[in-house]
Amino acid sequence: MAIKMPDTFSKKKRSQIMSKVRSKDTKLELHFKKLLKGLRFRYQPKMFGKPDFTSKKLKIAIFIDSCFWHKCPKHFRKPNSNKSYWTSKIDRNVERAKEVNKMLKKEGWKVIRFWEHEIKKNPNKCIKKLIIFNKTI
Repeated sequence: MAIKMPDTFSKKKRSQIMSKVRSKDTKLELHFKKLLKGLRFRYQPKMFGKPDFTSKKLKIAIFIDSCFWHKCPKHFRKPNSNKSYWTSKIDRNVERAKEVNKMLKKEGWKVIRFWEHEIKKNPNKCIKKLIIFNKTI
């Protein structure tokens, strides 16, 4: 069970912080992009599901899932304010990810999802996992 902690920011400040959250070109994505250099993955392709990286040749779609936005089982903390809004929004993100995985797999794509904390903790392990995955195709 997650520990509920009060928000340390005012509603106005929290709103300012959340308005700066990006959907692409995040620090984590750009860092991972550097790690993929030489592996021929395309960044932010315009395709169904909006994967962060793809290889059309290998039909691999890579997603980098934020611990907050995708409800990481290890690090997710429920918001304390506007609970019904955030709960439904985040639950919908999780459902959408499942739908995207199902659809891409149906079209013959291999889907790899990395948690934000995996990349931050051990980015080389993620790249090794990807290289091993490539060799099994």
